[in-house]
Order: sequence, then C-alpha cells, then structure tokens
Amino acid sequence: MKTPLFPLPWMYGRRQLSRVEVAVYAVAIGTLCTVFISYLTDYMEMAEKVAMETTVRNVTAAINLRYAMQVMTGDRRRTEQWTRENPFEVAQTFPPNYHGLLGSPAAAAERPAWLFDAPRAELVYLPRLYKHLEEGAVDELRFRLERNPSGHGFVLAPTTVYSWQLSAIAKNSQVPCRVHCTALFS
Repeated sequence: MKTPLFPLPWMYGRRQLSRVEVAVYAVAIGTLCTVFISYLTDYMEMAEKVAMETTVRNVTAAINLRYAMQVMTGDRRRTEQWTRENPFEVAQTFPPNYHGLLGSPAAAAERPAWLFDAPRAELVYLPRLYKHLEEGAVDELRFRLERNPSGHGFVLAPTTVYSWQLSAIAKNSQVPCRVHCTALFS
C-alpha cells in the first residue's frame, strides 16, 4: 500500500492513536475545559453581583414609592419606624431567594440567599460565588435602610464598604462593570 507524501487529516481515523497522542489530546482538552470553566464561573459571579445590585435598587425604589405615597396622603408618622423594620416588608416585595430571619431554620437554605438580621436591623446577602469579593474572608454582605442624605426618601446602604471586583471580565467585555459598591449608592 502506498502512503501519500502529504497525508490528509481523515487518513488518521484508520489507525489507533498512540499513548503519547492520547496524552497530548487529554492535556489539551483538560486545559481548554479548565479555562472555559474559570471564565464561566467568573461570568456567573458577575451575573450574581448584578442580580444583587438590581435587587437593592428595586427594593429602594419600592420603598421610596411607598414613602412618596405616604407623603402625598399626609401620613408620615409610620415612615420614621421604617429604618428598624425589614426593608422587604416595607417595600412589600420579596425576591425569590428571600429566606426570612437570620437564625431561623429556613435561614440554613442554600445560597444565594437574602436574610433579615432583626437585632441589627440589617439585610444580609449570602452570595453563592464570592471569589472576587475583597473584604477579608467575608462571605456575606450587609445593608441597612437609612434616610437618604438629601432628606427625601430612603436608601439601602451597605454597612461596610466592600469591593466586588471583576476586572478581568470588565476588560474583555463590552458591558461596563461597577468596581466599588460606593458608586452604586452615591
């Protein structure tokens, strides 16, 4: 049988691969899978960060709409107590991953989860992915309902300044990525 001077790719299907070829292919496929999974988890973390920020914005907007309604009806007495109450109950809206009070049996649910810490009057967010959350070894974010510094309405402000940086993704994507949470609330 004659072998051609330049073998074509489909000609290799007729023979078994050597161990070296199998090893090279396995290493190449393993490396590609590792890189793909790394990027996939980074994008999943970015999506979770955006979902958390969107929930904070939506709850703040709902609270401010209720506040505006209270101001228009002239009944502002009740709004003074809102800073000590659960912001989800004040807004009368609950995200799908809200699990109630911190310390309750339902609080041991899977992540991501929103919880309310009643003694401290803070919302607690437990992210599923927090590899890029840079505040020590913190695996939770806390928010408190406060009066807006402008004097009109309320704002859900983080109790500690945190940085959830996804800079590697932001450099490679067309979508701008917020670097610090302070930009979100200022």
